[in-house]
Amino acid sequence: MNNFPRYAFLVFIFMIFCSPILAYAATPVIIVDADPLDRSRNLVFNGSFEEPNLENGFTFGGFLPGVDGDGYYFLSPITVNMPIAQPDGWAASGGGPDTYARWGNNINAIPSAGLPIAGQAWSSTEINGERSVYLGNETPLEISETPEFMSNGEVVFTSPPTITLKPEYGPEPMTITQTVTGLVPDGVYRMSFWVSGEWGNLGFASSPNGTTAGDGIIGVQLQGYDLLYLAVPAGNSAEPPGAPHVFGTEEAHTYILEFTANDTEMDISFMNWGHFDSLSDTIGWDRGQSTELIMDDVIINAISLPVNVPTLSEWGLILMSGILGITGLLVIRRRQLSV
Repeated sequence: MNNFPRYAFLVFIFMIFCSPILAYAATPVIIVDADPLDRSRNLVFNGSFEEPNLENGFTFGGFLPGVDGDGYYFLSPITVNMPIAQPDGWAASGGGPDTYARWGNNINAIPSAGLPIAGQAWSSTEINGERSVYLGNETPLEISETPEFMSNGEVVFTSPPTITLKPEYGPEPMTITQTVTGLVPDGVYRMSFWVSGEWGNLGFASSPNGTTAGDGIIGVQLQGYDLLYLAVPAGNSAEPPGAPHVFGTEEAHTYILEFTANDTEMDISFMNWGHFDSLSDTIGWDRGQSTELIMDDVIINAISLPVNVPTLSEWGLILMSGILGITGLLVIRRRQLSV
């Protein structure tokens, strides 16, 4: 019996193998120059925001999205703006009473006023289908740190930032969320989504109404991962001093992120805080005026699923069975020798 402590280290090994081990990255990985994902295998429901076919949305005589009677609808459940509707499969949260984030048709023009045809908020027209979402939310009051914009589109802070919104547009950022089901834990997946920026359309940018705008920021949150900040392309808007556009004059960009599923279902969220704007006194911001987010076409595909092999815990049980067997033989052998 006194020999058992000699094998305590074996029990320690068993505990290591039988304990669940999480090896997920802090944030999803940005995959550059990857092949497009397959819409036919999409795990996101209504990823292009086409459903349902609503009627009687606002058109404002064509100034804002309004084609074939569909119009547009405000997204925030907190806003006082009407009408309010959310695309099937998605839930909206955040914003404030004045938040003007919306969902609807993409065309945005007053031809009689000389404005060109463009997407929502004069963004790119190259969406999938007829509808997109625009998470407009005015101008934040303060940001704890002006970030660095990387060449792959990641927006980097030295520490998690504090972003303070105006009371009428916050306190939480405008966010849309979906719970994606049918995932296989430890399976590798990729998610793509299309983003464009307000005022980035070439026709609008080159018109008398064009404005100066730098890249904006979208927050992407996958359940179990840290919040990832990405650039929203300002396209053809004139660049603010010291704030070059990450993707040049591209009016839109499709991000592809790779992640490992940590459950059979995971929440995915996209958020926007508004136009960061040093000219309008967003304290802590020094990149001029930034664009806001228009997005569409969210797709998730399985890339690699785990094969039917023992899990770490199962391997631990197998190992422990072997350890206990060997330990028992050693104890019996020692007793025999001592007789």
